[in-house]
Amino acid sequence: MTRAATVLLLVAVGCRARTPPPPPLEVSPPGVTVTLRWTAAVDLDLYVTDPSLETAYFANPRTASGGVLEVDARCADPPRDDHSERVRWTKPPPGRYRVGVDFLETCRGRPREAPFSLTVDVDGHRQVVTGRARHAERDPRVFEFTVAAPAAGEVLR
Repeated sequence: MTRAATVLLLVAVGCRARTPPPPPLEVSPPGVTVTLRWTAAVDLDLYVTDPSLETAYFANPRTASGGVLEVDARCADPPRDDHSERVRWTKPPPGRYRVGVDFLETCRGRPREAPFSLTVDVDGHRQVVTGRARHAERDPRVFEFTVAAPAAGEVLR
């Protein structure tokens, strides 16, 4: 199996998979990109644990395997109608990845839960999962996916 034919293995925990929305105008870059999106006035945090069990998140924005927290939304940011956080690997190591979401604090008002969507792009293959985060109830595994090892003789980009 080539990296371009990588299949995502989804293990949903309290979430439901849905048909992906129409493709955005932007083309998904090669590698792994995990994006968390929400609209409530809260601080959600994205955690992505790589196959070596190191986690990319706000307190560890760069992993030894090349994961980078590219976007980090906080309550201190100017008020917006939509929020997002993104973790990316340009050359992801093969193996299992675990994605979690944490609802740390409310920014304005008192929402106790916030709907969110997670989009995982692996070499152009997209999976979207939706869920609800509850205040002070960390969900360390919203879902998992696997990046396949390159086929024998295949050269990584």
